Amino acid sequence: MRLAPVLLAFAVFISPLTSAVMPTSAVAQQAPATPPCTGNLNIIRISEIKTGMMNTFLQAVNAQQAWYKSAGTPDQISVMRVMTRNPDTKVYAFSESEALTSHVEPGDRAKGPTHDAGYDAFVALFKESSTIKTEYITCMAKM
Repeated sequence: MRLAPVLLAFAVFISPLTSAVMPTSAVAQQAPATPPCTGNLNIIRISEIKTGMMNTFLQAVNAQQAWYKSAGTPDQISVMRVMTRNPDTKVYAFSESEALTSHVEPGDRAKGPTHDAGYDAFVALFKESSTIKTEYITCMAKM
């Protein structure tokens, strides 16, 4: 009966050491392969907007679109305002606390334009006004 606690304590003690003794194989260390996208990538983000910061968030979206346009890319940035329905009045209103953004970019692009002060400016507006709750990267396949 007393041997089990001793063995358990020994196992807990050596478990951090097993990675040094038995390193992870090269195959397990490789990043997962990205499936090929023959169309455009679409990055969809659900953002939580900080109290009173919806206008700043919308400014960030506009600044992001302008930055990509000035860089000469075909990227398309858009925002989708979430609408909520009052269960009593049945009237819809824009949410001031949540929004979705879409960033469509070429699926075959190796890397985007070089970041500069303009890029840093719109990223700062996003950070000031929101946090990303969820992000999806999708492939908009050519039909």
